Amino acid sequence: MPDRPTFVNRLSHFLVGVACKPFWGPSCEGLENVPPTGRVIVACNHRHWMDTLVVPLMVQQVRYPRFLGKEELFRHPVAAWLMRELGIIRLDRRKGDVSALKQAIEVLEAEGCLALFPEGTRSRTGVPGRAKPGIGFLAHHTGAKVVPGRLWNTEKFPVPAPMRLKLGKPMTYEGDGSRESCQAFADKVMEEIFAL
Repeated sequence: MPDRPTFVNRLSHFLVGVACKPFWGPSCEGLENVPPTGRVIVACNHRHWMDTLVVPLMVQQVRYPRFLGKEELFRHPVAAWLMRELGIIRLDRRKGDVSALKQAIEVLEAEGCLALFPEGTRSRTGVPGRAKPGIGFLAHHTGAKVVPGRLWNTEKFPVPAPMRLKLGKPMTYEGDGSRESCQAFADKVMEEIFAL
């Protein structure tokens, strides 16, 4: 899979950027922590559906991030087409989705960038949820660096508030690939996210 956006992807992010700037002024700190080449996972907290717009809007200044998106987003044919054009990988959260996992690995093995929410779902309260071990699995099997990122104020949308993304230093998985080791790494990623 090419590590570059489609025309639809570029156009949508341009329009989102123009629409958001006057009222929400999304900004990013630490963009230099995203490696410009090679395998990388950007891992962020998740408060609102706006996160899936703000993260690529910011990160795409350096890399084209692919996303995992819940299966429900693909139910309508037009929406499914748009999701694919935006580079979103369909994920069935009700089961272990082997196809989505394979596609995520393919993105990384092609020296690409993948954006994930380690908790797997939104936190309605802002209290961190427990991360899933999948991020450790992906980092172990692909050797990808993991860049932690913390989002602020996306949950306030549509009330005007400056949306922020802060990115931390890349992390390296050094475990043995066991579920326990992957979970420990995922927990560490969440700690780093909320330490930003």
